[in-house]
Amino acid sequence: MRPYLYHLVVLFFWVFYIAGCKQSAAPVDENARPMAYTEKQLESFLDSIGRLPIEPMVKEARHYSDSVFYSRQNMAVKLSASDYQTLLREAKKGLINEKLARQFHTDYDSSEVYEGKLYASFHPFDKNENQPDQFAICFEVPAMNSEGDVYFFSKNQCISMHHIFHRYGLEMEHYQDEEGKTVIYYRENFASGTGIWWFDYYFYRYEDGKLLPVLSELQNGNLSMIPAYRARWLESTIVDTNPVTLKMVYYLSGENGDYILNDSTNVQYRWDAKTKTLKGDYESSKLSQNQILSYNLGTGNDLFFIRAHYDMLKRLLKDKTKRRLVLYFLNEAKADLNG
Repeated sequence: MRPYLYHLVVLFFWVFYIAGCKQSAAPVDENARPMAYTEKQLESFLDSIGRLPIEPMVKEARHYSDSVFYSRQNMAVKLSASDYQTLLREAKKGLINEKLARQFHTDYDSSEVYEGKLYASFHPFDKNENQPDQFAICFEVPAMNSEGDVYFFSKNQCISMHHIFHRYGLEMEHYQDEEGKTVIYYRENFASGTGIWWFDYYFYRYEDGKLLPVLSELQNGNLSMIPAYRARWLESTIVDTNPVTLKMVYYLSGENGDYILNDSTNVQYRWDAKTKTLKGDYESSKLSQNQILSYNLGTGNDLFFIRAHYDMLKRLLKDKTKRRLVLYFLNEAKADLNG
């Protein structure tokens, strides 16, 4: 009798154990795409990236946009009083006499000349738009308006030239900062295509007869792969200039377009007299400086993005509602990096 009871008790606990295991197991999606790697391999992949030094990745991600941001041409071309007044008058009409323009603008094609004049747009930075002390003139043919040479003036002196790839039309804005200095900003385009684009905000400050580069920050970074696969996107909008405040809306999607991350945050930037730059208060936002940077297309792969978001991805792997999405994201990233 006792052996019978013993086997009956063992059988009861075995059935209870199997039932408990089945009850706690995560449901299997029969329509889900198979992954090339096991969950253990993907978690090890994530941890291996988390141990990599981030500084070289930051340097690589910033290289292209910073090379443009810091390489603007400084100038010191002074116009006579009469030429200065003529320049203002003609710039407001959108056509500048070629002979006058050649005093500071010499790199152009003859096809850009129309009846002895060059097309130009006028951008005053003072309240008195008819007689501004600070302004910019952009030379570009209306039918070819994806880029142009922009010359910045302080009264009758041309102090800087920026060749700007704006892609969809130059949007030059400005404000007066807390020290009464004029700060101008615009968008620079680095990449555009089907499912991808990359713009940065560039800020420059008028100071001591020069334009100082004071802030470069991602304005729009998008990488959308084949539908139903991973995609990431961040777009920032200037919502205030006292202090400069960017609202950033961003997401990371995975399998079937479901969101791994979908959020927004504000970042404020204040003038730092020591470094003569606008410093971002990233500690008070949901994104670090490196996480924002990782949304641009400067590195060409997911390595920097994963490294910058390592803690977040590690945390989401413990979330039952996000785990499968994160694993699919890591699966695709690992497959791409392995070639």
